[in-house]
Amino acid sequence: MSHFTKLMLAALTAPTFAVVASAQVTTSAINGSVVDEKNEPVIGATITAVHNPSGSRYRAVTNKDGRYTIQGMRTGGPYTVTVSYLGYGTKQYEKLYLELGNSLPINVQLKPKDNDLAEATVTVERKQKGGAAKNFSLQNITSTPTIDRSVQDIVKNSPMVTPNKVGGITIAGVNNRYNSFQIDGTVANDVFGLTANGMNGGQAGANPISMDAIQELQVVVAPFDVRQSGFTGGAINAVTKQGTNEFHGSAYAYYNNQKMYGKYDASRDYKKSPMTDQYNRTFGGTFGGAFIKDKLFFFVSAEGRKESYPSSYGPGYSNKYITTETAQQIADKYAQYTGVTDNFGSRNIDTKSFGLLARIDWNINENNKFAIRYQLNNANKDTWATGSKKYYFNNSGYRFFDKTNSIVAELNSRIGDKFYNEFRASATYVRDHREAGNEGPSIIIKNVKAADEVTNISAYIGTEQYSGANRLDQDVYTIENNLSYYTGQHTLTFGTHNEFYKIANLFMANATGYYGFNTLDDFMNDKPNAFGYTYSDKDLTGSLRYAPAMKTGQLGFYAQDKWTLNSAFNLTYGLRIDLPMFFNKPTTNVDFNRFAAQNNLGVKVGETPSVKVLVSPRVGFNWYADSEHKTLIRGGLGIFTGRVPFVWMSNAYNNNGIEVKHYNLSKGNLPTIGNSLNNLEETTKTLTAASEEINTIAKNFKFPQVLRANLAVEQKLPGDVKMTLEGVYSKNINQAFFENLAVTRNENDYVYAIPGVETSAAPYYHYITGSAYSNIINIKNTNKGYSYALTASLQKDFEFGLGINASYTFGHSKSVNDCTSSQAYSNWKYNYSIDTNAKNELGWSKFDIPHRIMIALNYNSPKYLNGLMSTSFSIIYNGTSGGRYSLTMNESKDFNGDGYRGNSLLYIPTDAELALMNFADVKDKNGNVTMTAAENRESFKQWIEADDYAKNHRGQYAERNSNRTPWENEVNLHFGQSFYAKNLGKLEFTFDITNFANMLNKKWGTQYGNAYNVSPVSVTGISTTQGANGNTIATPTYTYNANSNPSAAPILSRWHCQVGLRLTF
Repeated sequence: MSHFTKLMLAALTAPTFAVVASAQVTTSAINGSVVDEKNEPVIGATITAVHNPSGSRYRAVTNKDGRYTIQGMRTGGPYTVTVSYLGYGTKQYEKLYLELGNSLPINVQLKPKDNDLAEATVTVERKQKGGAAKNFSLQNITSTPTIDRSVQDIVKNSPMVTPNKVGGITIAGVNNRYNSFQIDGTVANDVFGLTANGMNGGQAGANPISMDAIQELQVVVAPFDVRQSGFTGGAINAVTKQGTNEFHGSAYAYYNNQKMYGKYDASRDYKKSPMTDQYNRTFGGTFGGAFIKDKLFFFVSAEGRKESYPSSYGPGYSNKYITTETAQQIADKYAQYTGVTDNFGSRNIDTKSFGLLARIDWNINENNKFAIRYQLNNANKDTWATGSKKYYFNNSGYRFFDKTNSIVAELNSRIGDKFYNEFRASATYVRDHREAGNEGPSIIIKNVKAADEVTNISAYIGTEQYSGANRLDQDVYTIENNLSYYTGQHTLTFGTHNEFYKIANLFMANATGYYGFNTLDDFMNDKPNAFGYTYSDKDLTGSLRYAPAMKTGQLGFYAQDKWTLNSAFNLTYGLRIDLPMFFNKPTTNVDFNRFAAQNNLGVKVGETPSVKVLVSPRVGFNWYADSEHKTLIRGGLGIFTGRVPFVWMSNAYNNNGIEVKHYNLSKGNLPTIGNSLNNLEETTKTLTAASEEINTIAKNFKFPQVLRANLAVEQKLPGDVKMTLEGVYSKNINQAFFENLAVTRNENDYVYAIPGVETSAAPYYHYITGSAYSNIINIKNTNKGYSYALTASLQKDFEFGLGINASYTFGHSKSVNDCTSSQAYSNWKYNYSIDTNAKNELGWSKFDIPHRIMIALNYNSPKYLNGLMSTSFSIIYNGTSGGRYSLTMNESKDFNGDGYRGNSLLYIPTDAELALMNFADVKDKNGNVTMTAAENRESFKQWIEADDYAKNHRGQYAERNSNRTPWENEVNLHFGQSFYAKNLGKLEFTFDITNFANMLNKKWGTQYGNAYNVSPVSVTGISTTQGANGNTIATPTYTYNANSNPSAAPILSRWHCQVGLRLTF
């Protein structure tokens, strides 16, 4: 029996342990106390809660302290709660609604009357939170403006959640790869770590679940309940709708096209540029009810979506873009080299998806409730990454396919009056693959001149680099069990949560060969400056395209006590232990391990991190500071353990130098297209320069952990206004850092950005002598980095249906490596720095958002015109600081000798230092000087003086992510008009507008793209000399690089609207 199977069986049979770990919260709860007219505890009072729509019943009996707790309740409502006690009669409290993951306190005082009919005083407190969190009810979800109908569009309206430019969401200033997303308590986020939005199906443009299938959403940032884990950013929990005693359903359709966009392009100085033909159609329906009244229920949801739109960019798009003549020249030459033809222009991007969800709920009896849910997502999307600085020929993209199946079963049981148990098991199967539009080699041509003969564009033709061999299969299993014991003032919980993964990843960059060229002339003359090729050894694998499998898991065990000292104070404290482990290892590479030992690299191929015991203690509290319970102070401190994106681990299985041969050269005598394309395998056997890439994992590597503190004050102000002041601080304990061990340096080897100026010195690297490896990328830990967020919010709900919510969030986030990529090599090379391998070089995080303002107003009218109509309306404003980007150098020559051109931060000279910089003339292809050295120097000076950061930080290197794009404003609007027919249901017309302000003024609502860096100078030459101590001193030569600031986003900057029609019955 395999270790994998044994551990699964052990988890299934673990006694007395429980569930709810990776933020798998699916239910609600009520708790409180019952006292008599003398404020003495009432022992043995019966509390019965009935979920009115389904008839589901829940029961508890007060203990010797007069306290009770009911867990495992359906979210939402309405509920009727009944309190009964002999001699006091029976009393009810109606129209109660419960929130996901929160407990509603209901405290009751019973007073007997002469006729034995009870008189009850019932106090319902605000819902208790175990830390920083926000819930979105069904009404919140349906009234939020959205075009995409995505989870992100809903949860981004939480004060500590910010959408990032790559499609995901940042929670508390942390990379979305460190977030967790759960549907009905089962893993739904992309644990492998490839999707931009962090959710399964994201690469295929699919939403992980239909909005019409969701009952409630919750965002948690600092839950001090140790049952919640699996993240070091934040967690999103979604629970699906359930059937009720009444049959109910819906049918809906949403539509938008090119006429429902703004006509002005912010990226082209707001010139009128209407969208070309395109459309987005969504259609679906839901149906639910009861097979057996009060007993057996069902719910089904199905939704399809189809989208088609043209790319915004094409040759001749503007004078700062590639011309049609140049594109034709490239296409013709590519066909001559390869025999493969390609075309160019603007092309359509298509997306299709279909989702199905089916759920059955069974009230076995009053004490046992069972649920099972199945979900299918099937989607595909065209990806064509053309942008303002790069152009892809039409067949140089790919179509991405995703199919996800998941099933989860849950059993909630109340055992007597003192025990409650919850068991859950799930399985998720994800199948992803790419289909490339071209089978020829990948070609990248940099510094292609635009029509203005100044702007540089990169041109891509041939097979998309990463799509020639790209397939991913994931099997994810979870097993959980939770046991709670109620005794006196304490609720004790013992739990286990276990996740098991089997992942087979076929990923071979440059599987059809890759050639890079620094200029168009170099391409025309077949003079590459980069070469790459990846294949698997057929003698070992039987195929040129081999997908190694990785088996891993994470076991979690915990114990916790929730101590309710009185109605004003409760304390939750517990301890969690996580045990990440690997069940198989990469193939050992004896030759590399010998080389690594000889050079004291401290790494090996063929080993994985040993099992580490990751301890996460936590404590949290809720305290009402006044007798009227108007002031609530809550907070806590604890350690949170998350998952590592498994693609970072999988790199060590794919790039071990045994089964898969990975070559990536940028120096030496490189193969040309003409002499290598028809026999790439044989070509690699002749390479003697550093050529092969190896990925390793540090033996002492630990999964991510953060220390997180939270403190908040909730104050009920006059007029029933709720004010919240909240702060969250996170400090990294274990985070990922990538280093390249293929390069080294002597202690005093430096490159001087300015000759002789010590502040401009940066470490200068070289390849290890005799190395056969171009890159040895090792992942290890760093404890550097932190984030914090301070939020102030006001909320007011009026009885006539109006709600107002406003918040301001201030925060910062710093990191050593943001790890924004999936490949180990990319995570290293795109980490802009002064010292390429320094793990202590702290800088601004890419996910740093200093300021955010949110104002939301929503209104839901009662029925009017004799109950024939109702109206809903909401408008949400979000204002945020712009996205961060780095100031770097464009490196035609390698500035710091680390083997990659373009990862060095910019040195910003003083005027005196500027005079010492080595600038060169710029010449055209005929050798004519187009810009003298003096003009280059003057242009750089003018750029510095115009840049807000650079002009105030002269005489130093720029900090990573030093700059920000301008402030962004977004106003989104939702309108719904409902028409009712007696006994037939309602028909609702909806109208959603995103970026509504842009509809009023073409220059309002401008959004900016996801800029990573701006390079105002190019390093065109490097000269080296020997210092007095035999050390290497390198000196660069520069030219000015005409480079505009990050441009406005041509699509996101426009207003966009969508109409919808829904029949509900």
